[in-house]
Amino acid sequence: MALAAALALGAGVLTAAFPGLDKLTDDLKKVEDTSKKVGKVAKGATGLSLEEEIAIGDAVSLEIAAKFGGLWRDEAATRRVNLLGRALGRYAHRQDLVWRFGILDSDTVNAFSAPGGRVFITRGLYRLAETDDELAGVLAHEIIHIDRRHALRIIARGELLTGVTELVKDNNADYAQYEQLIGDLTSFILEKGYDPESEYEADKRGRALANVTGFAPGGLRAALEDLKASGKAKEEKTFDTHPPLDERLKRLPKDPKPAPPAS
Repeated sequence: MALAAALALGAGVLTAAFPGLDKLTDDLKKVEDTSKKVGKVAKGATGLSLEEEIAIGDAVSLEIAAKFGGLWRDEAATRRVNLLGRALGRYAHRQDLVWRFGILDSDTVNAFSAPGGRVFITRGLYRLAETDDELAGVLAHEIIHIDRRHALRIIARGELLTGVTELVKDNNADYAQYEQLIGDLTSFILEKGYDPESEYEADKRGRALANVTGFAPGGLRAALEDLKASGKAKEEKTFDTHPPLDERLKRLPKDPKPAPPAS
């Protein structure tokens, strides 16, 4: 049984939740009966197949959503985020993924990405981004983390989830082991975050991705400047997973701030 099949139920819940804003609860537990075995399939450079990557990303996404109040039930905002995000995804390097975007129902200011093309932005950050250009810059940054396989490369280097190889090889791997792997990866994304160079790469390439898609190149810079001015970066411990804002702004080109939407 492939890992993707083992998480079919969890993945289905997440897929339905993004456009439909269905309630996310403890759905990950429901896959226990079908996650007793992990199949052997062809692996890529990171040691995981595409099916496994997507399945892991869906499971991690369920955990992230559960920790941040579920998905925000605002259809217009969700539609906007998905339209912008999927436009950006058309120009991403990885065209083997179906990109999905959700807004977490939380006042905190942050954004997260999970393997397999799953991107989340909090309600607090969504409201802070004044223009489509700023929102696109934020989403593009998270897309690059997935596009460049930042999380998967950490797994491949053995720095995290050292049990993945064993689970992939062991047809008798049980759900408790797999659940621990998902919990470890989720904790890494939420609490530790990527190394500074990966974040700077996501800023640089995200800016370029937004620009080639047709958005103002200064969108990400403007969003970071708004974040700095709001003082939220210092208030929110979750944002400590990123390098200092001043250093990120220093490394980005001094693009002009995008014009506000016409009234």
